[in-house]
Amino acid sequence: MPQPPPSTSPRIPWWLWLNVLSLDAPLVAVLWQAALARVCRLILPEGCYWALGLAVWIIYMLDRVLDSFSNAAQSVTTVRHAFYRRHRVLFLVGVIPAATAALGWTALTAVPEGILWRGVGLAFIVGMYLLHYAARGHSTIYLVGNLIASAVGSFFIWTLPIPPLFRFFFTVLLVGLAVLTVVGRSNQGLRLLPKEAICGYLFALGVSLSVHFYSLDRLAGPLSMETLLLGLLCMLNCVAIASYEKEPDRLGDKNAITHTWPVMVQLYPAVLVGFFVALALVVSRDAPQGMLPYILAVLTSLALLGLVHYLARKFSPELSHVLADVAVALPMVFLVLGS
Repeated sequence: MPQPPPSTSPRIPWWLWLNVLSLDAPLVAVLWQAALARVCRLILPEGCYWALGLAVWIIYMLDRVLDSFSNAAQSVTTVRHAFYRRHRVLFLVGVIPAATAALGWTALTAVPEGILWRGVGLAFIVGMYLLHYAARGHSTIYLVGNLIASAVGSFFIWTLPIPPLFRFFFTVLLVGLAVLTVVGRSNQGLRLLPKEAICGYLFALGVSLSVHFYSLDRLAGPLSMETLLLGLLCMLNCVAIASYEKEPDRLGDKNAITHTWPVMVQLYPAVLVGFFVALALVVSRDAPQGMLPYILAVLTSLALLGLVHYLARKFSPELSHVLADVAVALPMVFLVLGS
């Protein structure tokens, strides 16, 4: 017999609210920023934490609201997707504008000018990332929007007072996303770089931005060990979440790694173990001075991600998602409080 359609207003358990409201990612970002500042022996202004948290929150809300407009999203049954479908008008006209105003005020009054310009440059990259993946169902908007964003982003990146190293990396990212715009539309089954890898690296860049500035560009740079480790950890977190939400993504997100690089999902446990072993060998042989607590926190997160993945079959996709985020955040809590 045919099954009744799922409820459009599922009951939301208490442990899922941070995820549903998109507050989990900002919390993880602020914790990692605080941990990175501690191991680098820096004291960041309070405004840097508020600005990062607000920026990440806005990005995740925009991503989920844009997802809610896709035709495929109508059949997606996750609590998160259903919540944003029901309340997207509230987010579009109320929550997101208010959060954006708060971010603008914080950036202009409590964030140093050097960090502000770097953040603006990174914002163009993130905006293009959102456009590239969230507008995938609208071919004209997808192509024209990405090309305009590339042109505008390139203009501002090369006119703003951004350090040469950041200007170079921002330009490379823009060009890469522009290439994916053309290749992605002509080859729907192919992605040269998984969405989760781009997301993880952009997340790490944002988290390390203020620390890099206050270390006078000596620590937490775009290709530093600190940023790359965080980027890889965030990528593995995204891959885990994609594998837990594989069934909803079957219709709702054709750019998920379960579609574009399915072999990566199959090899995820091996990649997780390989990353853990390689990092453990670095620690045992020649750990960079002062970075040992940070590396141990990454190792702990990897171990917790492995534990969550092992137990995921016993949990719902939503609970597995939440636990994967906890695995990434929890070691940072102890690192920040214990420093």
